[in-house]
Amino acid sequence: MCWLVSFDYTVFTWINGLAGRNSLLDSAMQAFCNDHLIPFTLGFMVIIMALHGRNRTQDRDNLAAVVRLFLAVAVSSALLQLAVTLVHRPRPFIDHEVTLLFYHPTDWSFPSNPATATFTFFFSALFSDRRFGWWFLPPALLMSFARIYCGVHYPGDVLAGILIAAASAYLVHRVDFLSRPIVAIINSVESRIRSSLSVRE
Repeated sequence: MCWLVSFDYTVFTWINGLAGRNSLLDSAMQAFCNDHLIPFTLGFMVIIMALHGRNRTQDRDNLAAVVRLFLAVAVSSALLQLAVTLVHRPRPFIDHEVTLLFYHPTDWSFPSNPATATFTFFFSALFSDRRFGWWFLPPALLMSFARIYCGVHYPGDVLAGILIAAASAYLVHRVDFLSRPIVAIINSVESRIRSSLSVRE
């Protein structure tokens, strides 16, 4: 276990060591690191995912995919909170000298909340739509890398978040009876709206 922690810190120092050398790169990483740009981008992509169907069948499939995505986010959030209660790992800037390009988060470092959330979006979208789902990967990678670059997470924190995200998305998509009642309600509401607006049925 000691060698794993040591390797994790070595990778962290290599990535965080890039910070402070180029102001343009630092500004980009700060933008990717914060809680606004990437989450907004992913939210916009979910809207596209829900609306890009070419026919009625695809419309319903896309709505079901969005429901599963948000259920997967709920499951991953629950698993993340469980992990936080079991593992209390300080942030890198607490125990080490780092180049910090972000504010001082006060919660524990392990696992990475942003990595868990963004990769849950990616895996859930990918399991529903193999072609469109890959578009969720670049934002997830950028935010996770930026969190290490800016000095607020270790690579191991990000990896743990990715594993939680993959497990949560897989569970929700395999156990589809969890989403079925919600999908039925959404489809019913959506059909009534379409009917009232005289949109295709």
